[in-house]
Formats: sequence, structure tokens, C-alpha cells
Amino acid sequence: MSAVAITGASGYVGSAIARCFRKHGWEVIEMGRRSARKYELGGDVDWTGIEALVHCAWDFRLKRREDIERVNVQGSIRLMEGARAAGVKRGVFISSLSCFEGCRSLYGQGKLEVECAAARLGFASVRPGLVYGDTPGGMMGSLEKAVKASPLVPLIGDGSAPQYPVHEEDLAELVFTLCQSEHPPVEPISAASGEAIPFRELLARIAARNGNKPMFLPIPWRLILAGLRTMEWAGLNPPFRSDSLLGFIFQNPNPDFTMAHGITTFRAFQ
Repeated sequence: MSAVAITGASGYVGSAIARCFRKHGWEVIEMGRRSARKYELGGDVDWTGIEALVHCAWDFRLKRREDIERVNVQGSIRLMEGARAAGVKRGVFISSLSCFEGCRSLYGQGKLEVECAAARLGFASVRPGLVYGDTPGGMMGSLEKAVKASPLVPLIGDGSAPQYPVHEEDLAELVFTLCQSEHPPVEPISAASGEAIPFRELLARIAARNGNKPMFLPIPWRLILAGLRTMEWAGLNPPFRSDSLLGFIFQNPNPDFTMAHGITTFRAFQ
């Protein structure tokens, strides 16, 4: 039986990828703070018997650039270098559509640095869009809760920022296919159906699925950014990080999904 190590396997995206590998008959070795095999970024790994690595873990608790660089960026690079040195030939780094040349967020910049290392080591990088499923978690889960919680839903700016949803199963199949490839693409792969849905319309569709029809309250994004940064400065943990807001506002203007669509199929968001 083939074995894959998945970091962050207890998270929303990592768990979906783990289910996919198990469905295809692979042994899944879950690595994370809450997993049977304890792992934190930068820690040592026993690579015995592992044929592929899927790296999903990222510590979102960190706010300072130097901490993100030390833990997330350098920890990720050491993990992949260790896997490669131990003979693990196939690997996939889970990046983000927030990651691209010229991105503004620390999150995107950190992911970009790790992508470069992954390419150097012969591993693939996948940039998922907004991941959803029958029981969504992560950002989509938070949006579901927001439209259910109140008939009045705050809207970032005018709500025109495009979103690119990707179903969790389609993303997982892409990652599984890449982990079987002898020569994965060097360029990062943007993964989504390719349909650009304005943020306001996305929220309206989510609400409609739950039988709701909320009213939207547009709020200037700079005002939201100032509020989030004030909360963070005060030591509070807002539901949405200021750095995530920068990634939301300053998106990749031209994501290219051609490469992903040549590997697997992606369903449209309903």
C-alpha cells in the first residue's frame, strides 16, 4: 500500500485531501498538532515508508513578518528539503490564490517564497480558490455562519471583488493526481472552476441555499482594515485577520486556471 504524509490533515482542506487518498487505497499518515503523529512546522519527521508529501499546514496565529518567515516559511522549506533528502520524490504544497507576484499580504508573500522552494525541489504547488463542500469549513464555513447569523450582513466595499470557488473533492483529486506524476508542473497551478463570482452574489447564493434573503450593508474596506488592526494591536483576535483583508482586496487580477483544467475537472458553484 502506498503511503502519503499530510501536514495539517485535521484542517478543512487537509481532511478533504486525506479522504481522497484513502478512497484511492492509500495509507494516510496525518501530521499535525492534533494528529496521532505530532508535528509542528520546523520539527523532525520520520520519512520511513512515505512515498508522497502533501503540505497543508500553516500557522495563522502568527502576525509579525519575522515570525511568519521563521515558522511558516522556513519551517515549510525545511520540511520539503527533509522529505526530498529522505527520497520522497512526489510532493504538493498547498498554496493560495492570494499568492502571486506583487501580492500585498504577508500570507501571500510567504506562500510565494515556499512555492519557489517547492519548484526547486521538484514538488508541485497548488493555489486553491475558495474551497467549499457539503459541510464547508475554513473561509466558506465562516461565510455560511455570517449569512445565517443575522438578516443584516456586512459587505466588504461594494461587494464586487471576484471569488473563485473550488469544490473540496475536485481540489483533492487534483492533488492526488499530482502525487502520482513523475514530472509535476514547475509553475504553480491555480485550482478553481474559473467562474468569477462577485462577493455579494456569492453571499446571496449561500443565503438562498439556506432559505435566507439578507440585506447587505456595504462598509468601506479601509474602515474595516483600521478596525481589524486596532483589535489586533489591542491583543484581541478578530474573526477576520487584517492581512487576510489585504489579500481579499488586492487579488491576482488574472488567475489562469488552464493548467488545472488540463489535469482534472472542476464543477461550477451552485
